[in-house]
Amino acid sequence: MAIVELLNSLGVALSANPSSTHEKQHLGKSLTIAALTIQLLVIIVFIILAAIFHRRCFKADIRVRGVTTPLYTLYVSMGLILVRCLYRLVEHTGNTTVKLKDLESLQALSPILRYEWFFYVFEATLMLVNSVLWNVWNPGRYLPRDRRVYLSRDGKTQVVREEEKDDRSLSVKIFNVVTFGLLFGRGAVSAGKGNGSFEELRGYPPGTQGGCEVN
Repeated sequence: MAIVELLNSLGVALSANPSSTHEKQHLGKSLTIAALTIQLLVIIVFIILAAIFHRRCFKADIRVRGVTTPLYTLYVSMGLILVRCLYRLVEHTGNTTVKLKDLESLQALSPILRYEWFFYVFEATLMLVNSVLWNVWNPGRYLPRDRRVYLSRDGKTQVVREEEKDDRSLSVKIFNVVTFGLLFGRGAVSAGKGNGSFEELRGYPPGTQGGCEVN
């Protein structure tokens, strides 16, 4: 997504600048189309991965609200963003060359650029609905307050994992935050504790000790 935002910002800066030459505006248009195309592919892949996860939950009979509601919210949100990306892609495939001193060239612009209602409907309204959607059905409502609590294999029981000591140095912790957790993490598994593919405290059966039923 960083590449998408970089291409998009460069493309818009070049194509929207009226003092840019025709070649620079054309380059900006091409960069914007490339960014939108990559974003569409990312959205499609993301939806496919979410659908695979949803299907696995369904097959495992995990149908609790804490899992299904965020997924349905995600589908609607991705649908809105997908429509918005398609709108922007169509917008930039037409004539986008801006020459303020040439009225005929302005009239030859794509209607999507000349009429504001396209923007209000397919950009502003869609993103407003998307923002409201995530504020009303925020995933945080369905996540436990304690980070040690997670859902067990049955999809209904919450179990509490033991707190692990973080023996990393301060510099490693800082680099972990700077790299958004991609580098210098704790690792999926602590030394001598299983394979980490799905860590579950088997000492907590449903309804007893650390386990509790969830809706």
